Amino acid sequence: MKPPAPADPPIYRDVLSLWASQGRTLPGHRDQEWTRLAAGPVWADRTVRVSGTLVRPGDGR
Repeated sequence: MKPPAPADPPIYRDVLSLWASQGRTLPGHRDQEWTRLAAGPVWADRTVRVSGTLVRPGDGR
């Protein structure tokens, strides 16, 4: 029988809590922004938001 995994140190729990409160992607969880962006058609000539930044078609940043 395998021994239980040790608990994460408090600093990791605090970082995960902070990231979750800011809406960031967490390890082991789906990235909702990626899912939304990947679901759109690649030929869309529309303006989309990526991480809160307005991106216009053809803007090669």
